[in-house]
Amino acid sequence: MEIRDAGEALYIACEMEKRAIRLYERALMVFADSACQQAIGQILSDERSHLAQFSAMGAETPGFERSQMLAAQAADVLFSGGLVEAQRKGAFASPEALFAYAAMEEAGAVERYGQFAQQLTGSAGEAFALISQEEKGHHAKLTYLAGLEK
Repeated sequence: MEIRDAGEALYIACEMEKRAIRLYERALMVFADSACQQAIGQILSDERSHLAQFSAMGAETPGFERSQMLAAQAADVLFSGGLVEAQRKGAFASPEALFAYAAMEEAGAVERYGQFAQQLTGSAGEAFALISQEEKGHHAKLTYLAGLEK
């Protein structure tokens, strides 16, 4: 699905970040005694920061009217399987495994935000190019923490 404007792109970005936040909040409860607790908290803090940034950008941007359809699209992009899928993939076996899982999911966010940057013109395109770069940095940090740095 092609986005129509910056408002739609920001809405999708917010929904993606909300899904990430919900996953990590649930993970904190489920894996409270896990060695991953500190890593979960660190990633959760980053995701909350991203949501605040995207929400502030979208607050004055038109294009939120298609929110239900866009929410469904965002659900298929980031953390589509939720906490159970993350557990099934071994994300909570160790802090390194969690960082590796988070890095994999961030790669999807980098790709999607890069697509938004290419589809939009002007300040919206520039904003998503910056967001994509920020997410690349987040991906690199998670990759490093996972011990997967190339």
